[in-house]
Amino acid sequence: MVVKHFDNQHPRFATIKSSSASVAIPCFFGEVKGKRLWAEGQGALPAGTTVKVEYDDALFLGEVVVCKENSDSWAFEIKVEQVLSGLQSLMALRSQLLGDVPAARPIASNPLSQAFALR
Repeated sequence: MVVKHFDNQHPRFATIKSSSASVAIPCFFGEVKGKRLWAEGQGALPAGTTVKVEYDDALFLGEVVVCKENSDSWAFEIKVEQVLSGLQSLMALRSQLLGDVPAARPIASNPLSQAFALR
């Protein structure tokens, strides 16, 4: 797997966080195509691990499909299940999780949202 669009002159920093353990891996954000996200970091996570990727003003919820060791880093391919972007989406999720305002469509019915609900 080749991670595309990494620019050493202007790196795009992100963080991959595991839902099952308190693991946070700093990484470089590669690209998103369809429902796949590519990133490169300094730690490994097994395939099947549910994760959230924090990048810029977006939160990507998904599952590690591939984690392959490169010469000095790990390349991740993540299947994205949900993307929350902008303060409005993030504040709506926060309100729903804290029980402030009932949402029109319960986000907690998504298994990935449930995995991160108490984190």
